[in-house]
Amino acid sequence: MATIKEIAQKSGYSSATVSRFLNDDPTFSISEKAQQRITRVANELNYHHEDSAKSSQYQVAVLLSVDPQKELEDSYFSSIRKNIIAAGKAADMDVQFYRHVQDVPQKIDGLIALGPFTRDDIQLMKKLTANTVFADVNPDPHTFNSVQPNYESMVHVAIDSFRRSGITSIGLIGGKFWHADFPDDPRTTYFESYMRELGLFDERFVLIGEEFSVHCGYQMGLKLVGMMDQHPLPKGFIVASDPLAVGVLKAFNENKVTVPVDTAIISVNDIDIAKYVSPPLTTFRIDTTEIGRSIISTLRDGILFPTQSKREIRLDCELIQRKSFVW
Repeated sequence: MATIKEIAQKSGYSSATVSRFLNDDPTFSISEKAQQRITRVANELNYHHEDSAKSSQYQVAVLLSVDPQKELEDSYFSSIRKNIIAAGKAADMDVQFYRHVQDVPQKIDGLIALGPFTRDDIQLMKKLTANTVFADVNPDPHTFNSVQPNYESMVHVAIDSFRRSGITSIGLIGGKFWHADFPDDPRTTYFESYMRELGLFDERFVLIGEEFSVHCGYQMGLKLVGMMDQHPLPKGFIVASDPLAVGVLKAFNENKVTVPVDTAIISVNDIDIAKYVSPPLTTFRIDTTEIGRSIISTLRDGILFPTQSKREIRLDCELIQRKSFVW
């Protein structure tokens, strides 16, 4: 029988595109022309979908509110999605993806939420199941479980690394989640709290964009360049995501701001592009494999051992040293 890779090679589309289409991923959309091409090649190669010989023991819904274009730009989300699928399969769970909470079946054993949601969405989630796990930021820790990177530790490690290198003027470049109902990004909250505690906080150099994108980072980088006539740049910046940092670097490079000489950068996520920009990004590597496993483990515990207590799991992250900040 034909493989996904063989269909991808003959159809001219990536293996990821072919796999998501043939596996009926409801969060994925491609053109009708692409659908027809992939289907025709699959039929020519005698491809058959390998359904499991027995149905999975548990039914799990994943609400993925991340825009597909943002998922393409920031592989953090697609990596979590992939690892949820892998861990769910190992735990005998049938994992199905949905874009809208209204589409989730009433009879499920657990719910995973990835991305920001409106207040109305959150109220509907509460009615679906008590066994819900948020991947990343949790809008209601008293109601939902969550698995997330340890952002507090991450921010403290970044600030302390700068300080050990003699850098005490430190700024933050961050973003907002897509819905006003969602809480502020914890990286921003922890940064302000710790910098105030140290007596180093300067609100002039805390820039929060509308999202965590390359374009938004570029615009904030240009804004910082424009401020240099009035104030010198901080000697270090924490940037809340690699896509933001890529945009900031572009703006700095275009305006002859040299990183890490004029200012240093520590970023977050360690997506693939982080090692290829100029200079390569010093960034926190988030273990998305462990995020996926911990989410599924938390769901399974909620099925086998129901409890009113909610669980918050924070996973440590590794700071990968490259050239945007060297200590």
